[in-house]
Amino acid sequence: MRIVLIGGGVHPIPPTGYGAIERILTDLRTALEAAGAEVRILNRVRHRRMRDEYPFAWELPRLLRSEPYDILHAHTPVVANRLALGRYPYVYTSHSRHWYYRERLSHRWGYWLERRAVRGARSVVALTEPLARTMRATVRPPLPPIGVVPFGVDSVRFTPRWELRSGTRALGVGVVAPFKRWHLAATALRETGATLRIAGPIVSRDYAETVRRAGPHVELLGEVSEEELAQLFSESDFLIHPSAVEILSATVLEGLSSGLPVLGGRAVEGVVDHGVTGWCLPDDEAGLQAGIRQHARSLVSDADLRRTMGESARRSAEERYAWPGVAARHLEIYRTVAALRPVG
Repeated sequence: MRIVLIGGGVHPIPPTGYGAIERILTDLRTALEAAGAEVRILNRVRHRRMRDEYPFAWELPRLLRSEPYDILHAHTPVVANRLALGRYPYVYTSHSRHWYYRERLSHRWGYWLERRAVRGARSVVALTEPLARTMRATVRPPLPPIGVVPFGVDSVRFTPRWELRSGTRALGVGVVAPFKRWHLAATALRETGATLRIAGPIVSRDYAETVRRAGPHVELLGEVSEEELAQLFSESDFLIHPSAVEILSATVLEGLSSGLPVLGGRAVEGVVDHGVTGWCLPDDEAGLQAGIRQHARSLVSDADLRRTMGESARRSAEERYAWPGVAARHLEIYRTVAALRPVG
């Protein structure tokens, strides 16, 4: 089976640093190839600006003329809508927070694009069951088949290095922007004995200064390389994920695989087993801060707790999110779509 995974034209694949979808596509290709599929990634990067997805999407018909394929799999809404406009059969996976988070006009535009991308697909991959329910409730019928398949995590790349851990290092990974709510985590960790390192692009200098003002225990690392990121996961002691909204966070899966207890709000529900691999905390600001403070103190002071929860986290990642099983479920969807109408 010949599969073309289509990027968004914004970040390189594999990414040189930040780029969650790009890392997912890299690992999905590897897993599909290990299962015997022939896989190509189609992606053209211009200036690494979000709006670059539009010119990339517009030139897709020209690029696809030289690409033999049985399946096209899109992961961004502008690309998917361009495929729909050209009447290309495609599989679509949505990674967008706009299903739940629409404070600005640009967010509402993204939500409109997401619904059109779902409606135009031959088959849809929802990363979680709640997202599948949301799609069915908000997208105008007729709808394509919607299957629930998470992405996986590379448990070889993201692995614990117990001997490097000090007991005091909290890690945050993601763009430094208000919806990630880093300021709540930074404030909560005051006087807990923990330091907070945040790895991710700084898109708002004003917000970054707000986070830094929490105290000297906070370090903003900016965008880091893949190697540096894996090192940060391996040597940290627990992961803080205070994001206000998330579909399925690659960061959380990478944290679990690295043997890190995870602390977060609504964004980690269904992924973190409360009290076993971390804690799902109240999502309101006061409750989230209080929960992070309480459990961070427990983790800093109790090495046995850190190790027990870390081992449980690692085991959960290997059992629930291993790439071979994820690839097999994707291949089932691809075969169904290809049987409906051969393409290429």
